[in-house]
Amino acid sequence: MAFDKFSKVTASWSFSKVNEEKLQQMIKGKAYHIWERKGKPSGKDWENWLQAEKQIRAKYK
Repeated sequence: MAFDKFSKVTASWSFSKVNEEKLQQMIKGKAYHIWERKGKPSGKDWENWLQAEKQIRAKYK
């Protein structure tokens, strides 16, 4: 699952508690777990990434 193409989406957001590199790693890991939990469907990368990003962003806002 390739999430690197989505890294630009969060690059412009500011997270004071977590640096950008750490944030990207957390989102990537969360998106992977979401993908696994959903049964590893293909073609849902963007949906999983956005869901993970939303959850992580809410946690560190």
